[in-house]
Amino acid sequence: MTKSALAITMDELQARLNPLLRQWEFRKYGRTHNRTTADGLTHVIRFQMAAFDPPGTTYIPGIRKNLYGRFTVNLGVYAPEVARYHGGGEAKSVVHDYNCCIRTRLGRTAEKEAWWEVSLSQPLITEMLDRLQNEAFPFFQRFEYRDQIINEFRNTKDNTPLMAVPRIVCAIILLNRGNRDEARRLLAAQASDHSRNPRHPAYVMDLARRLGIEIGSS
Repeated sequence: MTKSALAITMDELQARLNPLLRQWEFRKYGRTHNRTTADGLTHVIRFQMAAFDPPGTTYIPGIRKNLYGRFTVNLGVYAPEVARYHGGGEAKSVVHDYNCCIRTRLGRTAEKEAWWEVSLSQPLITEMLDRLQNEAFPFFQRFEYRDQIINEFRNTKDNTPLMAVPRIVCAIILLNRGNRDEARRLLAAQASDHSRNPRHPAYVMDLARRLGIEIGSS
């Protein structure tokens, strides 16, 4: 299939950014880039182009916008043991952002997602290089090791902008490292949380059984 002009431009934009990404040991797989840390985590960068909405789509200011011709940059941190039991599924040869237990987007704020117009303008290239250097790479340095993940999220009860159900994620990492008692404590605390979906405690109980942990009934 012939590539669209937008896709060709996006290819060239990535090519302009690749030298910096290669410096940080990211490997390119289409729109996705992977980097493996010394602790066996995978850092993920994915350039996501907005889809073309079908004719007749209604756009609502502030709710649904026409983003065709724009792109965003997804960032993620993948822990294989977490994906094996919970979340986005275990990755194959390439790790995608939806496989990750920690996820965000370049330029994201509490108020909005950042989308840029696909182009080869020098201001855009300069901005992307700057954002990768000063936002993406410090984010990844924050999560080079599992200890950093545990230290940041193990005492977090609620979802965060970076991670959903952090007690589950931390419990799986801790169990994989042999800390069974702390994993059991976190899963038991999560199972007793009835403020979420009413089916959530049952999910946590089933997860605990699959992990070989007995946490009792909630």
